[in-house]
Amino acid sequence: MTLEDLNRTLLVAPFHRWLNLRMVKADTEHILIEMPWRDERVPKPTLPAMHGGILAPLIDLTGFYTVLASGNMCKSTADLRVDYHRAASRQTLLAEGRLVKAGRSLSVADVRIHDEAGTLVASGRGAYNM
Repeated sequence: MTLEDLNRTLLVAPFHRWLNLRMVKADTEHILIEMPWRDERVPKPTLPAMHGGILAPLIDLTGFYTVLASGNMCKSTADLRVDYHRAASRQTLLAEGRLVKAGRSLSVADVRIHDEAGTLVASGRGAYNM
């Protein structure tokens, strides 16, 4: 799939459009997805940090699309691990996915989310049913 094809597929789901995702790079082993800051993703107005419930699906989607970009077709998420490292504050986030294993029944991708300054915000690993 081309980068344009992957972006078009990514934006089919209303939730993905609400997240305002944009795939900026994709090859068979690596992708990069950009997600801009939006105030409505903050759980407490006194704490200007993005809700972890937004970061987890970003990790899941990035892993899923990493497998798709490798030329393999996923059906669903089999397992997802998320580690939160720092608060994601008022910056665009970049989610980088790397293919770990492309298998016949299960594929695995690692994901790291950084802010614009390069600070690691969250990381995770997804396993996807083929």
